[in-house]
Amino acid sequence: MESFIAALVSLLILNPIQGAITSQLGALGISRDSAEKVAACARTATPAIISRVGENPGWAAVQVVRFWTGMASPDVVLVEIAPQCAGAVETAKRAIGRSA
Repeated sequence: MESFIAALVSLLILNPIQGAITSQLGALGISRDSAEKVAACARTATPAIISRVGENPGWAAVQVVRFWTGMASPDVVLVEIAPQCAGAVETAKRAIGRSA
């Protein structure tokens, strides 16, 4: 069951968010290294995210809807699902002159 949840989390949340953030940061002229730090943080947080999804699937569904409907930007959702990535996201935002 856990591998199924992990696959869903990757498919519906992590991969699309990582791709969107990397694409947005690249379009804004952020170095590939800075963009990769944000993506790496998300990958590192995957086990904790999967655990949280297993414990609270309703919360996970809300995050998926927020991301896929555009109600929240990818960086906001990433910080919601992986609070430990706030520093990497903030650093990237500062590099483009945007506050968190």
